[in-house]
Amino acid sequence: MTTIALIGFMGSGKTTIGQRLARSMEIPFVDTDDEIVNRVGMSVPEIFDHFGEQYFRSVESEILKSLSKKKCVVATGGGIIKLDTNRQMLRSDDFLTVWLDLTFDTVMKRIANDESRPLWNQDVEKRMSLFNSRQALYDDSSHFSVNVDGQPVEELIEEIKRYIYSYTMFGTKRQSDENR
Repeated sequence: MTTIALIGFMGSGKTTIGQRLARSMEIPFVDTDDEIVNRVGMSVPEIFDHFGEQYFRSVESEILKSLSKKKCVVATGGGIIKLDTNRQMLRSDDFLTVWLDLTFDTVMKRIANDESRPLWNQDVEKRMSLFNSRQALYDDSSHFSVNVDGQPVEELIEEIKRYIYSYTMFGTKRQSDENR
């Protein structure tokens, strides 16, 4: 079995959905941000303050690589798709990558005042620009997308599991373009 990776913008539910998906599949759950914090010994905002985003992304890439071909569900950081090497890994046969897609309005409702996200702490125009700049990268990095706006978590998990089953039975990794 390949590693199931969940990608998407901040607030898309990667951790919540990932934990419940892993539990329902009876496989381990890993959050790349937690792994980075454990490895570096600082919070994400502290890492950004002390070492910068580039350092954070390099550690993130190392952790992603270490998780390839593991039987687990991985919740990635929202910016993991910024590096070409990460997008290539996520598209590879080592991962089955699911994009948790949502609208900017939903993001605003979910994390409007969340100060624990260093790249979110800016004005609304810059937040929207960051959101928009990542959409094509998520699409390029994923095998399958699920719209999470207003969907109950259990329904999302069942949809993801149906896709995983379809992949394991029929070997079709990329969701057809007409369904995306």
